[in-house]
Amino acid sequence: MNLKNKLKSVDSLRQFVKRIKIHREYFYDARFMSSHLLDGGRASSHEQYRIMLRVHSLEKGMAYRAPRSFGATKAIALAMMLENAGMDTRASTAYRMGESVLRAWVSFHAERDDRNQDAYETVQRFLDESDDPDVEWCEAGVKTIADRDPGAWAELPFDEFVASRHSTRRYSGAKVADEILDEAVHLAMLSPSACNRQMVRLHVIDDPKGKRILYDTLHGTGGVDYDTCRIGLVTYDSRSLEFYGERNQGYLNAGLFAMTLVYALHWKGIGACLLQFGNTAAEERALIRGLGIPEYERAAVGISFGHLEPSDVVPASVRRNVTEVLRRDASNSVSGVGRGDEASVARTSAS
Repeated sequence: MNLKNKLKSVDSLRQFVKRIKIHREYFYDARFMSSHLLDGGRASSHEQYRIMLRVHSLEKGMAYRAPRSFGATKAIALAMMLENAGMDTRASTAYRMGESVLRAWVSFHAERDDRNQDAYETVQRFLDESDDPDVEWCEAGVKTIADRDPGAWAELPFDEFVASRHSTRRYSGAKVADEILDEAVHLAMLSPSACNRQMVRLHVIDDPKGKRILYDTLHGTGGVDYDTCRIGLVTYDSRSLEFYGERNQGYLNAGLFAMTLVYALHWKGIGACLLQFGNTAAEERALIRGLGIPEYERAAVGISFGHLEPSDVVPASVRRNVTEVLRRDASNSVSGVGRGDEASVARTSAS
């Protein structure tokens, strides 16, 4: 046994080195996030994310069960953002969302006796001055979904649909059409998104060189039909993150998007396999540069997809028992949770 292997066999040393590497990777995260946080610049993307955050906040207030007059400060701040926005932002969906939600906010307060009159008039003046008949219509605010019948949803064989999906690595030679991909991405965009910031991107790499780089970098590509699949990378825009507590929010949003995308592809008869991105920071930087992806985006997960063969052989992938995953006893066993005392735990359990 050589010296390197001997050192690896020493548990305490191996654990120490492991922790050093963890600190190194998280230090990179800290520097990266500090450079690209939402308040880190005046780029049009920063403007658009700020607008979408305010839009979401106003929409939530109007959707409460017993809504009241609210949001005067936020509405004025949003109007000022729109008034001072750059040309790229003015041409964006975010800008249209901003104007539209302010119109909804004004309409919401139009007949309320408890409204902030100064804020109401300030926002109304902005809307009157910015009214442009050529701007594409956008319907932000709230909407009512009437005549819902949950019983009808129960008739859908959702369990059969979910159970029929499996991660597939073998694909036929037919290329997945862009129209199918567009529809699947459209459905994936309906996934939950933190404050509706829609920070996730899907980069599909068809260039042979880029495809090879991605295939060789991702984990879990073994057995994937490289020649017949399409392959992509799900990323998130780090400029959308607002504070340190959101450090992992991008990965959560990317995961939600990726799973819906896989189900959407499955619904269209397209097989897919999510490919783990478990790489070092240096490997991630090299991949981002090699694929020409903007440097402020972070890699979350890869995906291969293609038309299914008539039959397939896949790992059984047996799932754990529900009792190993589902916990119903949190209110009886929680101790020392986060900030606060027993009273805070009781409040959490009751919420």
